[in-house]
Amino acid sequence: MAKVIFIGFDKSKDGLYHAAIGEPIIRLAKDNGIPINFECQDGDCGACLIKYENIADEEPTNYIEDKELDKLVEIGVLKPKEAEHCQQFTISPKVRLACQTLVKGDVIIKPFYE
Repeated sequence: MAKVIFIGFDKSKDGLYHAAIGEPIIRLAKDNGIPINFECQDGDCGACLIKYENIADEEPTNYIEDKELDKLVEIGVLKPKEAEHCQQFTISPKVRLACQTLVKGDVIIKPFYE
């Protein structure tokens, strides 16, 4: 089980949750009433941006689909060079789409504000 800590969404819901490796963040958030904006749920709208911070001792391998990286670049929260780096080394960027993110280890999840 991984530790997923939600901070800054709702004081009554923020806190530590446990999730299986591979569980979608969208499911964990919905099941626990974490208020993340999930408009389209397929990575097309970009409304569910989150800050994603790995807190495990080692950075877990975290393959990200091209569609998500392209959307992050399109909306300007990730530079093309950063997307290429994430893809090349299978690591997660610091900003993700919650609807496309799987739990890969212990993380802190925060709302993304520009």
